[in-house]
Parts: sequence; C-alpha cells; structure tokens
Amino acid sequence: MFFQSRAFLTYDVSSKLPKASLYGRQCIDACDYALMIIGDSYGTVQKTGVSQMHLSYLNAKAKLKPLVILVKNHRKDTDTSRQLQEFIKSVIRQDNQIYYYDTEDDIEQLLIQAYYNISNDHEVMGGWIRASEEMIKFSKQTVAERFTDLLSNHRAMEKDSDEVTEAGSVADGVSSTIVLSETFNIQYSAQAYEGGNLTDVTRVMTLTWREILVALVKIPTTFSSYGLQNTINRLIAVKAEQDIKQDMPNVHAVSRCQIFQDDLNKLQRQLVAAKWIQLTTYGAYGTRVSQELWKLTLYAKSLVDSEDAET
Repeated sequence: MFFQSRAFLTYDVSSKLPKASLYGRQCIDACDYALMIIGDSYGTVQKTGVSQMHLSYLNAKAKLKPLVILVKNHRKDTDTSRQLQEFIKSVIRQDNQIYYYDTEDDIEQLLIQAYYNISNDHEVMGGWIRASEEMIKFSKQTVAERFTDLLSNHRAMEKDSDEVTEAGSVADGVSSTIVLSETFNIQYSAQAYEGGNLTDVTRVMTLTWREILVALVKIPTTFSSYGLQNTINRLIAVKAEQDIKQDMPNVHAVSRCQIFQDDLNKLQRQLVAAKWIQLTTYGAYGTRVSQELWKLTLYAKSLVDSEDAET
C-alpha cells in the first residue's frame, strides 16, 4: 500500500514453481531498486543450496542494484534457524544499509525513511513514467501472465545472444564502450612516512582504462569484489609514493593504500556496463553461498589481445 502511488512493484513467486528463480532474476534485472524483508524464516532451500530470498539478494548485489533491507530484531531466546542466522550475519557484513524492526507495525514508518533515503542517494534517470499502454497491460496482468511474458523474453534474448556469438561479434553486446587511452579520477587514502612520523593522507589519483585492463588480466580466473578491490589498491600503491611526494617531498614510504568505497562501486558498475567483467558463479562452502564471483569477459580479453598485437 505504501508503494501504490510511488512505484511499480513485483515480487518473488513461490519457490515451488520450476522457473521461480528465472522470474526473480528477470525482475531484478529490470528494477531500479530492490527491497528485502528478513523476518522469522530463511525459506525453503533450493537446488542451488540457498533459499529464493537469498538467491534474489545475491542477484541484486551482483547487478549492483540499490537495496532497501529490513531485518527483524530477534530476541536471544527466539528459535531461528542456522541458515537464517548466517544469512543475516552475511548481509550485515556486506556494508548494506539496514533498517531494523520489532513487529510488522514498524515496517510502514521504516519504509518511508528508507524510500526517501534510497531515492535521494540513487536517483532514477527520468523518474516514474506513468500509464503507457505497455504499463497498463502490465498492471492488469496476473503474476502468472507476467511470468509467461518474461520467460518468452528470456528465450528471445538467449536466441539473439546465440546469433551474436555465431557471428563472432563480441563487441556488439557492449552497452557502454570504454576507450583505453581515456583517463578518470579516483580518491584514495594512504599512510605516508616522513622523518619517523606517520600521516594519514587522502588524495585524488588519475588512472587510465588501459591500466585497469592490465591489472584485471593479472587477477586469477575468477575473483570476488574484495579481490577486485585488492587489485585496484595494488595498482594505486605502485603510483602512490610518487603521487604523494608532489606535496610531501620528504616522504620515504607509503602504505595501506585504499580506494574509496564509493569510487570502487562506481568502477565496478562501469566494468559491468562495458562488459569487461561478468558474474560467473557464487562461491560456496558446503551448502551455503558466501559471495559472488566475477571473471574477465571474452570481449575484455579480445582488447588485451589487440593491445599485444599492436605492441
């Protein structure tokens, strides 16, 4: 009811349906924001080893969708499952913006706060477009009808993807082209040593997309977002001492170089949009999924090969 005049809503369908995960993934692909409410149940564990709620959360994180997460406060004597406890801990660890509630009566007030916070922090270009014929049709459809349409679109996309692959045109799928020689700025923090004194510094560094590509090639076959962060930090560290010495010429060592989290998130979104990296699988321990894993795309590798050929 809160979102009735503010947004178009869809939601995960019953996990008993054979294509429930596909429907959920298609909805997340199309959405501007994702909302997750963690209550008393983790949900039924699927063949993937996790519940549909957990899988949808991972999909939203992998697609870098802005997330609103509501978590129920559980008393110490509450009998909650191990999977639910582990899932909540994982969500908290991953630096999400979380709103806690005690009862369902608290949710509406939290939604007001969460909605305006996320819409201000992640403004949707173009806003809410009302009442096109397509949207009117969508609003009148049942969940089953929407699911059928999405499944049909998914098959059409798979067919188009196969045709592109057969034609050997990898670059045609790029949604945001990056020019290797172009530069961009990132902010980073570091510790500078000067005459026995330690100083925390924050600076802006200019990098080229070619440097990013070269660094990505050196990562193992698959990597986590944390692995990407470490790679960028190492790239910064190579240039940081000379960079900092421009203002602090007596610095003799630099350590703990860290890209700002906002800049890392922006960089990762750009790499995904340019189809330099893609989600491959989820890292798992036993039956529990822990984190998303990424890999360099064939398109990015083709850029590396082109660079090598030119040199």
